[in-house]
Amino acid sequence: MDENSIFAAVETTDLSTPTLSEDYINQTLSPMPDRSITTLADYIYPALQKQYIAIITHETDVSANGDVEAIHQMRVSLRRLRSMIRAFGPMLDVPKVMGDKPIGKIAKILGKVRDLDVLQDTCKTDRVDLPTAERSYLDESISTIVKRRRKAMFKVGSMFDEKEYQYFKLALNNWLNHPQYTQTIDVPIELILPSLLLSLVEPLFLHSGWWIDTNSEESDNPAAAVDRLLDERGTIFHQLRKQVKGVRYLMELFPDRYSAEYDNYLQDFKQIHKLFGNIQDGIVLDNFLQRVLGKRAATKLPTIYDRIAQDNYLNWQQWEVIQHRYRSLSVRQELQLLLIRGTIQSS
Repeated sequence: MDENSIFAAVETTDLSTPTLSEDYINQTLSPMPDRSITTLADYIYPALQKQYIAIITHETDVSANGDVEAIHQMRVSLRRLRSMIRAFGPMLDVPKVMGDKPIGKIAKILGKVRDLDVLQDTCKTDRVDLPTAERSYLDESISTIVKRRRKAMFKVGSMFDEKEYQYFKLALNNWLNHPQYTQTIDVPIELILPSLLLSLVEPLFLHSGWWIDTNSEESDNPAAAVDRLLDERGTIFHQLRKQVKGVRYLMELFPDRYSAEYDNYLQDFKQIHKLFGNIQDGIVLDNFLQRVLGKRAATKLPTIYDRIAQDNYLNWQQWEVIQHRYRSLSVRQELQLLLIRGTIQSS
């Protein structure tokens, strides 16, 4: 179905119709056709279907009561879906309304709420044993979070009512009922999967973040050295995390196509994703506190900032172990060769 047909369908559809149940989806989505060979379609279709079901399943709890976990899971599903659309783009025939940018826009709106939820949870946890003198400043910050979340949730509710979101959801549903691929999809998976995975791994290995270290001159205060580095180069590591995330999400789809060694690399990428996610949470908290309390936020909340610095240092220590390992030519080549040679043949 082309985009004009999708728009026409939306115009004649009652957009207030309740979210489809998972049982209904499972009954109505077209099953994958039988194939004599295993192709990427056998992995792409159920992967996209899984994210679609998760998105519309969590939609009700998000729109009805702003459930924290539902917002988190819906956002994760959108991000996974976006990564798949990017990676599988050359093999998919999809309308623009279910492309990279529309999905990113939806995820960003939910992301603003998610960031506030993480901030609120962190602040409430830190408040428990915070010195009395600092609590009033933190309470001011928590109050601001509550107000901003209310506004952010209003935008989420508006998003669900907008036709752009309905176009995206209907387009994905239609594609799942009538999947369209390019001719590349008919190629046996072992002939194309290595190239697909390497197309993401190779740029990841070229990222400058693997080669950035703390200043050795500050070795007498390593935590301060990490803080300074993150202040100066935090954006670079955030971009590295995004690339790692894309590789992780794609590799998670194909564990059965490779040997057990494949999972070791996947676990490394999961760990990197987590470590820099923790660091990013600290950066977001710092930026938020400075907006609310001003440039003297660290002076007003020294205990909080000491914790941020300590957490960053602990996460950085774990990162350095992985970082140094992936500077090794042998480690990089082993992964590259595994992806090329290790594909399990279709039966």
